Amino acid sequence: SSGINAEYGDLVKDITVVGRKEKSEEGVLEYITSKVPNCDKEDPELQDIVSDHTGTFYNDAYLIDDIDVEDDETLTSSGWSKEIAQEKYRIWKKNIPEESVTLYKIFGQFDTVSAVEFYNAQVNDQYRSTWDKSVSSLYVVDNITNNREIVYWATKFPFPLQDRDYVFERSHLLDENTSTIEIASRSITHKSKPELPKFVRVCKYGSKLVIRADKDIYQKGMSYCLTYYDDFGMPIPNQVKDRLANTKIPEFLDKVHDAAVFLGSTGKLYVPYPASPLSQRK
Repeated sequence: SSGINAEYGDLVKDITVVGRKEKSEEGVLEYITSKVPNCDKEDPELQDIVSDHTGTFYNDAYLIDDIDVEDDETLTSSGWSKEIAQEKYRIWKKNIPEESVTLYKIFGQFDTVSAVEFYNAQVNDQYRSTWDKSVSSLYVVDNITNNREIVYWATKFPFPLQDRDYVFERSHLLDENTSTIEIASRSITHKSKPELPKFVRVCKYGSKLVIRADKDIYQKGMSYCLTYYDDFGMPIPNQVKDRLANTKIPEFLDKVHDAAVFLGSTGKLYVPYPASPLSQRK
């Protein structure tokens, strides 16, 4: 039985990505038994694992597409419309009425930071808590694999709006062949992070940032494509959403750039392991 128990242990790494909403113990047990057909359902170790992971599931379908190259024809034919065109960045928008969600896609480039520096500015949660004044709390709840973790993020909203919080799975991918780094985030319900009265929990959230080096990932010069949707958990008129996206996102990305410059100067840079990204695990 010890071999099978080891298999349970490996499965735990995947259990947070049971792509279904069955929060019940039966749902998790069924998932494990489908992967380990000859297991003993009465095994106390198995029962412990099941109770530990009950209540963890994705909140919604991952609505982010795979377009990360700026080609007007491809974007337009896929339902995207250009909102803002400037030299520094371009913002595209796409409504998905059946999901009550608006997707935004931002293309831009910086020649003063490297892809690795820009990546670090996005995932160094401790440092982000100092430069991003909207963050009230941001930390990793659980590491699933080297390239995947569960993150808790609480953010301040302007008065009179209530503050928001998020729980999401974040995955990292380095593709050495194309000198590309990808960070994908997907909203998840996690047993260890129940909703709190102080915050409105945002349950529909997804983003993907693709960072492409001009030459190699350590040299200055990179472009990016950020695609995301964020349902603030309240009805906000589309014009207000668009105004927020069109002003706040470029502001935010400029701050990410400044953070990348600082982190580059410290020389303490982390590079993700090459592995398969979240976007390929629909």
